[in-house]
This record gives sequence, C-alpha cells and structure tokens, in this order.
Amino acid sequence: MTDETHRVEAQPTEPVPAERVPSVTVGLFGPRRLVKTMAEVAQEVAERSAHGVRFLSGAYDDQSEAEERYLRLRDRIDSAVFPGPWVFDLATTGHWLTVPSTHLPLTGAALYAALLRASLTIENVDLTRVSIDSLSQADVAEAYAEIGLDTSHVYDLPYEGPESVAKFAAFHRQKRATVALTTILSVERELRTEGVPVLRIAPTRSSVRDALETAVLLGQGTRMGAHQLAMIAVQVIPTGGSRAESGDYWQQELALSTHQKLLSEARQVGASVTRRSDTLFLVTTTHGALVRLTEQFTTAPFLGALTAQLGVPVAVGAGTGQTARAAEANALMAVEESVATAGKVAVYLDGGSDRLDLEPGPATANAAPVDSTPQIDQRALEIVTSIASAMSATPGRQVVVDVESVAAIMQVTQRTGRRMLKELVEAGLAWPLPPARSTGGGRPRQQFRLLTEKLD
Repeated sequence: MTDETHRVEAQPTEPVPAERVPSVTVGLFGPRRLVKTMAEVAQEVAERSAHGVRFLSGAYDDQSEAEERYLRLRDRIDSAVFPGPWVFDLATTGHWLTVPSTHLPLTGAALYAALLRASLTIENVDLTRVSIDSLSQADVAEAYAEIGLDTSHVYDLPYEGPESVAKFAAFHRQKRATVALTTILSVERELRTEGVPVLRIAPTRSSVRDALETAVLLGQGTRMGAHQLAMIAVQVIPTGGSRAESGDYWQQELALSTHQKLLSEARQVGASVTRRSDTLFLVTTTHGALVRLTEQFTTAPFLGALTAQLGVPVAVGAGTGQTARAAEANALMAVEESVATAGKVAVYLDGGSDRLDLEPGPATANAAPVDSTPQIDQRALEIVTSIASAMSATPGRQVVVDVESVAAIMQVTQRTGRRMLKELVEAGLAWPLPPARSTGGGRPRQQFRLLTEKLD
C-alpha cells in the first residue's frame, strides 16, 4: 500500500509583506475517496488565496491508520481538517492532536445528496423508509421537510461521541430500512459485506470549501501567534556563602558561566541572549519557541538545568506582549515573582489574565551538571591536574595562572601554553579573569582561574 500524499500549493501573485499574513500549510485527513475531493477543492482555495497556502494530505484506507497518517505530517502543518466529528474527537481524546483543527460538517445538504444518489442507484428504494446515522434529528427533519417527504418511518441515530459509533452497524441492521445511510467508512463496508443496501453520506463540495477556508484562517492565526515576541528573564540568586568562599572574581565568573550555559540552551530554539547585569539576563525569542521550551507551558524553561549546572538558585520569568517593551516588562515582573519563591518555580505573564507557575520538569530538575568530570576532555583534565599539582593548590583556594606560568610549569613555549589555556576554557576547567591593570604600562596580562573544584 503506497502513501499517496498530495501537495496543493499556490504562491501570491504579488509580494506580500511578511508582517501581514504568513503562508500556511494545512493537513487534509480522511478516507482516500474523500481526501481526493478535499484535494480538488483545496486547489480552488489555494488559487484564490492572496497568500501562500499549501495543502498536504494523509489519506488512509482504514480508520486504524488515521493516527499514523496524522503523526507523519504533524511537524509540517499549521492546522488540520478531519473527515468528521468522530476522527476529530479521537484525535482530541487520544492526545495526538497538535495543531488547531476543524472537521467537515454533517448537515442536511449532505443528506440531500445521499438521498438523490440512493434514488438513482438503488432499485425500488423507498426514501421514507431509511435509517440514518450521525446526523442530528433536527437536520434530518429539516431536510425531509424541504423535499416534502414523511419521516414517520425514517430512523436516525445521532453522533454523540466516539463511543456512539460502535452502535451504528447494529442500529441499521435492526431497522431493516430500504437503505442505510452512514458517514462511517467501516460501517459502510460491514453492512455491504452482509448484503445490506448502504450508501455513505459525504459532505458537499461547498461544505468542504468552507472547512478548508476555516482551516486556513486557523493556520494563519497559529503562525501569527507563534511569531509573537516573547522574553525570558533569568535572574541568578547568589548565596552569601558562595560569595564569601569564592574570592573577588566570583561574581564575574558566575556571570560568564550563566551566559555561556544560557547561550547553549537558547541556541536550540534560535533565541538570543542579552546580559543586563552580572545576575540578570534576557532571552529574546518567539511565542512558538517559548511553547516548545516550556513543553506547552507545562515545565519551566532553563530553571532546572541552570540550577543544577551553576549550583546556585536561579529565578526565571517569561512574558509575552504586543510589543517588545510589553514582553520585556512582563518578563521582568514575572522574574521578580519567581525570585520571591527563591527560584522554586518559573512564572509566565502575558499582560492579560494569564499567570502560570511552571515547575522544573523531572528530566531537567534532576539533570547532572554538564560540566561533571566524566564529560570533561581527558587531555584537558590531565593539563589542569598537572598545573594544579605543580602550584601546590590548597583545597578551597583559587588557582590563578597566566600564559607565562603555564608555559613554565608544562615546559612548553608560550604559544603552546596559550593553546593549553584555550583548551581548558573550552572544556570548562578555566575561566578568563578581568585583565589585571599593569603598573608599568603596556598591555595587561590575561589571567585565568583554574576550576580545580571540578577535580574532586
């Protein structure tokens, strides 16, 4: 069985500013015959669109394949259209629905078309003795009233949730009508196998067009919302003990370490990091990236990983807004609220009524520091061990070196000593310190503190 994935695409006839309405991709899901109709209508919708619109379809032969077809395309679509309320509800209750979605409506218009096909294809059919599933009794009564037919012997079983579908086949057998009209492919196949006259109720092209246009609007809303600016404020909460034990350069070292780790985390979602002070950092990103970082606003961004790696409490506040200034203001207010909890939770504010407390996820909250010894480059570990041993480092005291001292200890040229220090910095075993002011003039010497505590 091959996977026939249709692509229907149209480009704007003239340039459209990116800040207006973004192009979207809509997924079409359902039985193959229905998806073929959806794809034909999608071509019309795409050609009429003033913006870039693309439709991808994941047709299937059996309802059991619906989830697999959807999951195959979920990362490539902004919205989705399902064949009816049943599959839509299955996706929702099954928690595999990931984008705003709609479904083809079941209305009296679809019933008219089914009754007409029945009268043309089934010999001696009595349209006043029909069994119908899925449609509401009001829709059935209205449709029959429009064509002037009696409904005394027209039987209807409305769709009332996914569990009601299991009763459809037995309902049609029990009523023994001249024709069974169903919206479910599996019910149609089952009844046809048993020799029961059956036709499937299919939505009209007009209904399909309305659903596709709705999905396009949903996709545009998704894209525009995903590109809304978001800010994440990260505030390091120093402890008195750490400051006293670490010497004059403790604050600068902590700031450098925090900045480096934030850059590593933010790079995964294309965010930028700005250092506002030694303890406050701002991460600029989009609402869509924030959703990914927080796993749909269920976990705190950065909080667990930074706390574990830095060894000091960290507060995190996230904010969104209509402007960059509003997003920043919300993020800064949120981080203050996170500081009030001593960094136990991150806080999200959107400037409206939404305020969320986000706790560290289990994976990040218990993560081992990325700088732990098993992950350190072996050569860098040998270099820092040799230097520390030669300088008779006292436990708890800082070891500060420069290129000249490293070259002398390791008995190498200064050029090689400079390369060794670079290796130690890249391995997280040394931090460059602010250049010491030279009393004799000239270029100040660059010094480095060896992070010998990581050798324990």
